[in-house]
Amino acid sequence: MVDYRESLVVTNISSPLDSLHLIIQPHGKETVGCLEAIGFQPLPLLPQLLYQSVTSRQLAQIFLQISELLCETSQAMSRFFMTRSLLESETLLVDFLQAQPLSAITHSVKYAWFLKILAQQRLFFKYQPIFSLDSGQVFAYECLVRAKDDQGKDLNGSQLIEAGLSTQLAYEFDELARTTCIESICKTKSHQTFLINILPNAIISNPKSLEQNVQQILDLGLRPEQIVFELTEVEALAQSSNLPQMIKQIQEAGVRVAIDDLCGGVSVDHYVMEFRPDILKLDKRLVQGCSRYPLKQILLKSLLESAHEWDVLVIAEGLEDMEDIELCRELGVDMGQGFGLAMPEVHLRQKPFDYLDYSLYQAS
Repeated sequence: MVDYRESLVVTNISSPLDSLHLIIQPHGKETVGCLEAIGFQPLPLLPQLLYQSVTSRQLAQIFLQISELLCETSQAMSRFFMTRSLLESETLLVDFLQAQPLSAITHSVKYAWFLKILAQQRLFFKYQPIFSLDSGQVFAYECLVRAKDDQGKDLNGSQLIEAGLSTQLAYEFDELARTTCIESICKTKSHQTFLINILPNAIISNPKSLEQNVQQILDLGLRPEQIVFELTEVEALAQSSNLPQMIKQIQEAGVRVAIDDLCGGVSVDHYVMEFRPDILKLDKRLVQGCSRYPLKQILLKSLLESAHEWDVLVIAEGLEDMEDIELCRELGVDMGQGFGLAMPEVHLRQKPFDYLDYSLYQAS
């Protein structure tokens, strides 16, 4: 079997002996067309297979090109192998028995930057203020994970989570992000409240990780009530019978819990009764444009009424327009977060949100 790692090593030798044949069994006509567009051609002995002759130094770039060109399904359903055998050799059939899904290598190449970030623990955080919509004072900060690639370009949370899911390392990423975040909060020397995002499936797969986070909070001298674990992936919350008990345990230790991304089709009563959260966050899809759409206003009022009946605080996410901010304030939404209030920053913003200053700024 060909050692693919060895094949990816860059060498200074460029001779016929260094030439490899990258052979792919494509998934469907569309995949064939895409591969032929970048130089692959039918194998003489087996025309249903495509090949391209490459040097070892070209392999990483070829796989990267393929990862950007083919959809996830095509990468998973297509198979590949590499050989130094002659294209007319019958040993190709034996080599073909060792073929693997194309995605096995394209993901590794495409997300090599992510693997390096995890290995070197190169995560940092920006803090987006969450304001009381009544007073304009800073109530808390949401910790938003970031990283930089080798060229110094910022990578946002969505890009990091996508890479984690694609490489099946989302849970490892989530645990590293939580641990790093708590360390970062300690370094701010702030007594404010901080919201830390958690993927529910990550703690379900490793129940001990939350206990370790709580112990880390105590060891660093932080007050447990400063920390709010924000559970994302609302749909996943109902998939584990153990999750409510895990949440109860960390709340008993003093850490608070928020449920993120609640939208119009969600029953607040169900999540409140099941998980007893301290805070509910309204999804930006419901919040944005609420001042212009009566249906959104009806849904907002219903969610607010249910949450406040249970003494649960409500945060409106994605606030950008002053009209939406004002409406949420009038409806009684407790807190707001969004680019219209303040951008995420590396340093903690202490300045309150001034409605009058914002109105004058918008008018100018």
